[in-house]
Amino acid sequence: MTDTPRSAPAAPGDPAGEQPPVPGGPRPAPAPQGGSAVVSSDTPLPGAPPPTGKPSATPQRPGDETPGTPGHTLTPDPAAPGAASPAATPHGATEADGVSGQPVYGPAGTGPDPNTRTYGYQAYGTGIPGRLDIGHALSYGLEKFKLNPGPWVAVTSLGLIIYLLVCLVVRVVEPRSALGLFVIFGAVMAGLWLLQAAMVRGALYETDGYRPGFGSYFYLGSMANAFLTALLAFLATTLASALCLLPGIAVGIGCMFSLHFAIEQGQSPVEAIKSSFLLVLRDPVRVLLLVLTVVVVTALGLLACGLGLLAAGPVATIAVTYAYRTLTGGPVSPV
Repeated sequence: MTDTPRSAPAAPGDPAGEQPPVPGGPRPAPAPQGGSAVVSSDTPLPGAPPPTGKPSATPQRPGDETPGTPGHTLTPDPAAPGAASPAATPHGATEADGVSGQPVYGPAGTGPDPNTRTYGYQAYGTGIPGRLDIGHALSYGLEKFKLNPGPWVAVTSLGLIIYLLVCLVVRVVEPRSALGLFVIFGAVMAGLWLLQAAMVRGALYETDGYRPGFGSYFYLGSMANAFLTALLAFLATTLASALCLLPGIAVGIGCMFSLHFAIEQGQSPVEAIKSSFLLVLRDPVRVLLLVLTVVVVTALGLLACGLGLLAAGPVATIAVTYAYRTLTGGPVSPV
């Protein structure tokens, strides 16, 4: 086959009759010493891709390297056909000379421990406490409720069912002893505490970006732990209220996030109440404003013969959970 000469020199001093190397063919002889310098066709030009074909069988000495060319194996062009992508680099390998834009992997075994437990807010939350916005918390709760009203109304309706059952039991049994009244009162409070824990669980799912179904509300981890946390918070608030009304209100506000810590982080009742108090003290003014807002929303729900609580209860619970996630730096999914 007759070689066709190139139409123009590749560089100053490169004659037009110089032929490019044939893939797999022999390399041309090096330029003689002295005389006019001729650029060999196998020398990579500035900005040109590396030549194809078999590498030279003669090892290149350090002193024979062409100035301006790298002294290591060239990284294949990602755009070239058949070139390996950066993701194909084996684990533990590093890119030569820290080429910009190429991934650099550490030695094997330096990744995260797969057995390490990761909480939701550590996985994709900022971890930095934020500033609580009362109006945004309330609107966030309203929008989340509007996106998933069915399960919320079903769960909140359990409170109405508990109320109707209590009225029926009192009318049928007509307890007249203190023990009978205490048993009925205890059963009602236990049902309301578990209902409150279920709503907190649902609100945590909502802030995670997951729309829970009816059964998801009752995935409490340890139901006994949630029940004991609610019981301890109720006893602390009752004892403080027996001394004076204001201390009772203060203790009640201090315990408002205790179920969140018990359900999400699995803290014991004492630890959960302690964490709740510390979280309230982080921003007591805005937390107090949030409590007043929740009271107003609940009162408005009661005005509609109690049926308004089917919407007011979920909105208030999600708003309080929004405040919990904001003050702890946890995740708050967009609406």
